Amino acid sequence: MERRKKGSGQITYVDEPSRKSKWKATVLDSRGKQKTRYFKTEKEAKAFLRDVNADANKLKALMESGVTFAAFSQVFLEEKQKSNLKVTAYETLRQNVERVNGYLGKVMLRDIDSDMVQQMIFDLAKEGYSESVMSKSKIAVNSILKMAASKHFLEMVPVLDITIPTQKKQDTEKLAKNNWLKDAEIAAYETECRRTYVPQKYTKYAGETLMVHPAGYKLLFILHTGLRLGEALALTWADYDEYSKTVIIDKNVVYTKDGKVTQTPKTEAGERVIILNRQAADDLKMLREQFEEQSALIEQRKKEALRQAELQFSGTEQKIAKQKVREQYSAIEREHKYICSSSTFPYGSSGHSSTKQTHDKICKAIGLSHKVTVHGLRHTYVTHYYIKHKNDPDFDLATFSKSIGHSSIRTTMEIYAHLDMTQNRYVPRSVDDLKEF
Repeated sequence: MERRKKGSGQITYVDEPSRKSKWKATVLDSRGKQKTRYFKTEKEAKAFLRDVNADANKLKALMESGVTFAAFSQVFLEEKQKSNLKVTAYETLRQNVERVNGYLGKVMLRDIDSDMVQQMIFDLAKEGYSESVMSKSKIAVNSILKMAASKHFLEMVPVLDITIPTQKKQDTEKLAKNNWLKDAEIAAYETECRRTYVPQKYTKYAGETLMVHPAGYKLLFILHTGLRLGEALALTWADYDEYSKTVIIDKNVVYTKDGKVTQTPKTEAGERVIILNRQAADDLKMLREQFEEQSALIEQRKKEALRQAELQFSGTEQKIAKQKVREQYSAIEREHKYICSSSTFPYGSSGHSSTKQTHDKICKAIGLSHKVTVHGLRHTYVTHYYIKHKNDPDFDLATFSKSIGHSSIRTTMEIYAHLDMTQNRYVPRSVDDLKEF
């Protein structure tokens, strides 16, 4: 048995044949309750006690100095980070907590009450925040106060009787319903995406035919598949099956304060297999050609870098320089695997912002009269597919809903039910076609 200083817990070796984990760590938590964990090695048991004691010391220091909401919110975030929250879920939570800290951060935990939180909600409303943001802010406050009470920083959680002001929807619904391309606009968008030019004399690419918008086929692929931008950017050539003309959607790219992260979809519905249509298959063919051209350019750069190493160095130095070049290009080749890859060297994963910028340029070039986002290309696909195929004998709304990655058929119906209503305005009818009262 190894005894540790008073209050920090102890580690015991348990010699039981049936037990695989022989090292037992015992410590009192912040409530005075005994915590026991078993570990395979003494090192793991010691690490556990260090973490528990570090947390206890941090909480003790907070108690002695007087605990503000902002100070305890950091403890709250640290515990949440240790849990199984996904990267994006944690990032959203962190942003909500930071927003709340702007209003309640300097207030002592014990002084927070319903009126104070209500005033924060009213202030958020004045600044134009949505009902969703205000609700999440209220939930964040409540969650922090609950944890504070569980760790005995508060005697009890104050009752938060909060009213969320109804925001004026203004033109939000109208904008959402118009966030898609009509038939003529689709044709113009597709033409602009494919537009090419021949550079003038004396330039690097003189005489070659180049794309005006290098990301054009990437955007066409999104338009013709209805993928979310993060899903499209995460696709690799390993996800495409040439035999069945299908693509596996099982990941997406998101951005956090720590940079770009590839993760699994938020829900099981996000994981699916889609069958390409003819337009998407053509887009994929062009994207494959771009990919092969980029592969050839990477190989060309690699040979040139090796040649330069030969010219600049000799003997051992030359071997070291060549090894560095090979390692550098091995890393580049490993990352050169994306269907919607970057248009610039080293041709790895493409970025959200550059894709959105290209989309905005295309919309401006075709003189689009209303705002359509990159996500609006997904709405365009779903809207036109629904309108054209809803009356087909083999059309099934549940299958369609799953193919576009909606979590339930209800989501699909709520978003696109207005299409049926709109279509009724353009169907010619005689009196004989009308139903009886």
